[in-house]
Amino acid sequence: MRGIFKILAGVALLMLVATVTVNTGNLMAGLLAGSAATVATQYLTGFTLFELQGHLGATTALIGIKRKTQMLTIGGAKRLYIVLTEDLLNEFLNYDLVKSAGEFTGAIPLVTGKKFVELEAWYDSTKFDTEMKIGGGYTQSLEFKFLGYNAETVKLSGLLYETPVNFIVQGNDDKLYYIGQKYIPMMCEMKGTMPEKGTARKETTFMAKQDGMQVPIMPLGPAVTFDVTPLVTP
Repeated sequence: MRGIFKILAGVALLMLVATVTVNTGNLMAGLLAGSAATVATQYLTGFTLFELQGHLGATTALIGIKRKTQMLTIGGAKRLYIVLTEDLLNEFLNYDLVKSAGEFTGAIPLVTGKKFVELEAWYDSTKFDTEMKIGGGYTQSLEFKFLGYNAETVKLSGLLYETPVNFIVQGNDDKLYYIGQKYIPMMCEMKGTMPEKGTARKETTFMAKQDGMQVPIMPLGPAVTFDVTPLVTP
């Protein structure tokens, strides 16, 4: 019965729009009359003539952000950690978390016995970028460098070749940031350089970029925990 009423009401609404448009010679007047009739029908009968269908997410309320002052040391990074995505127990970052908390707090879920590994990148060489694109989700990118081009950096390039990984960057302000997702991982490229002059330095640069992600680079809350394999002392 409800469906029949909607069909009949819809036909009547179209006839009203057409009649007003023809009599006035103004399409806008017809559309306004149709809108008024739709509102009146819903108010008097309780029936909604038009409903959104499908899996579109509801729009959430916006938030206000208060202006912040910059601390003395806020840029740059001092530590970098890496983990194989296969060593993550599950996907713990998602769009709902972005909208609700804006950060992850808690224990990063790792497979039993698996840990992050620290990479000691060269000073002031670690940087990341993240973007949001309409219809394209988020983009994340990371770059870090090692001084020199040697056996260690070559071996690391081999271990990271087409290897899905995630990163954690610790800034000079001690804040932590998570880069990548378990099922939308980062994969590295490498570039080794030797300068043409003796006063410059050899260096190895690793880069990683991923798009179409559900989350931007995510801040980690103060209560976050993750296991790290200690660096081997030379």
